[in-house]
Amino acid sequence: MIVATAGHVDHGKTSLVRALTGEDTDRLPEEKRRGMSIDLGFAYLPQPGGAPIAFVDMPGHERFLRNMTAGVPGIDLALLVVAADDGPMPQTREHLAILDHLGAPRLLGVLTKVDRVAPERAAAARAEVEALLAGGRFAGAEVLALSSTTGEGVDALRSRLAELAREIPARGAAQRFRLHVDRAFVLDGLGLVATGTVMSGAIAVGDEVQVLPAGRHARVRSLRADHGVAASAQAGQRCALALQGLSRGEVERGDTIAGGGPRSTRLDVALEPFDGVALRDGEVSVHLGTALRAARLRILSPRFARLTFAGETSAWHGDRLLLRDAAAKRLVASGTVVDAMPPARGAARPDRLALLEAIAGRGAEEAFDALLDGGVDVDWFAKGWHVPEAEMQRIEARHALVSFDVRGARHVMREERWRDHCVAIERTVADWHTAHPEALGPKAAELKAAIAGAIARLVERKRLVREGPYLRLPGHQPVLSVPDESLWKKVAPLLEGTDGRPPRVHELAPLLAMEPKEVTDFLQRAARAGRVHRVAPNRFFLPATVETLAALARSLDAESGGEGFSAAAYRDRSNLGRNLTIQLLEYLDAAGYTKRSGELRRAR
Repeated sequence: MIVATAGHVDHGKTSLVRALTGEDTDRLPEEKRRGMSIDLGFAYLPQPGGAPIAFVDMPGHERFLRNMTAGVPGIDLALLVVAADDGPMPQTREHLAILDHLGAPRLLGVLTKVDRVAPERAAAARAEVEALLAGGRFAGAEVLALSSTTGEGVDALRSRLAELAREIPARGAAQRFRLHVDRAFVLDGLGLVATGTVMSGAIAVGDEVQVLPAGRHARVRSLRADHGVAASAQAGQRCALALQGLSRGEVERGDTIAGGGPRSTRLDVALEPFDGVALRDGEVSVHLGTALRAARLRILSPRFARLTFAGETSAWHGDRLLLRDAAAKRLVASGTVVDAMPPARGAARPDRLALLEAIAGRGAEEAFDALLDGGVDVDWFAKGWHVPEAEMQRIEARHALVSFDVRGARHVMREERWRDHCVAIERTVADWHTAHPEALGPKAAELKAAIAGAIARLVERKRLVREGPYLRLPGHQPVLSVPDESLWKKVAPLLEGTDGRPPRVHELAPLLAMEPKEVTDFLQRAARAGRVHRVAPNRFFLPATVETLAALARSLDAESGGEGFSAAAYRDRSNLGRNLTIQLLEYLDAAGYTKRSGELRRAR
């Protein structure tokens, strides 16, 4: 069991831990000199026949609130420490709010320094603490009175902690390993050491891990769990990892050590403003895990918001967070991560908000069920809910699913819903043909509700035909008017051009004895019928030419070994010239033949 102490400065938190464990958690010279905790301290209380109780002693002064919040993640129990002579103070109330909104599962009130006051004052202070707790989630929590100086009541608290430790259930067994770093330092003979609470999963000596959000890889050289050398550690234990492959400065408080996980500059969250706070778009400070990061807040709806960070961050669905104002002076809201890797665009669209509503507050299996009708990106889901591969396979096996690809990512959908979706796509294309018999068909982008993977599967099974950016049913052939068909017979040979370069519109016009606008209008009609592709405003390519040029892109991509090819490489191989090469590659991107990433392109 992991226990955190919280409360106003100088109310006896460190003395309490010393009385319970015999250990002094003030380790810094400045803490010794000032007699005040500045950073997190740690101590252990051995338990007969069981794991020791770990204590995280949190600083009480408001200047060190960032350090205090870093101690909350992963605790099983909080001790709200209140001095009998003072009673609840400003930091008592703020620490209680933090414990409440960061999701501390359980709380005990501890009334200290009872040896300094008369029994009447001690009784009044107890009533004040009970009244403070009565207004929130910890209403009715026990309040134990003691003196760390005389020892009165310490044994009773020690016994109560032992009882509670036996009641703590195991947690996070079906999730991947994750630890929020609260300390990082270098030790002779061990190298870089990172400490924290194991939030989920398990870790063993020799395991490979990642430091997030930087993405650095390391191997666990050795570890300590619950204050002793161990071969492994699991969820609910304090842990120190000696990391091989990293050096000083490459891990710090606020990082997460995990067996892989999401990394994003954005988080979509459900927010609960504090009383009297009207949230608005703007800069905020975010307590997440053991980190404090600046972010831009955008309100999406009365319930949901987006946080955008300057650099990447790592979080998981269900993680609790706190928002403070931009100067990190005032708490303004608490929240829960709903989507740890949201898309960049469309954050406030109705369908996007409906998705957030469907998954907010749901565990992995329930959320998976809720998403299946619309399709689930399996990698996004497994990372966001921190689900290991074997558990993901078990969740999928509970359903009759169809697997399909969307831009290289595997998606799954309920089989029945998939069939209905495919039929709906075919019906939409058929209706389009009825309304536009002269045209080849709609572009995939015009089928707004269609899933790209479903279109690809229909094309693969010859239930749809893809011609450039257009889709049609196998039996559909667009019909040009009689005059246009006659003109086409004259234009088609001219468009073959030389070296893959068809003439431009103003070059075609005199050959046909037509005005350039007349030629453009005709070629636009021919493009809708699938006879040509408009690659640039003044150039139209025959489908066979486009296929040849697309094949060249695939060839260059293959030669690159999957790294992608540059516009310059394509220009040199095609001999099209710089400007036409750029226009053609942009068309191939838009038509779905290629995909641009930075300065390179990959074939789809």
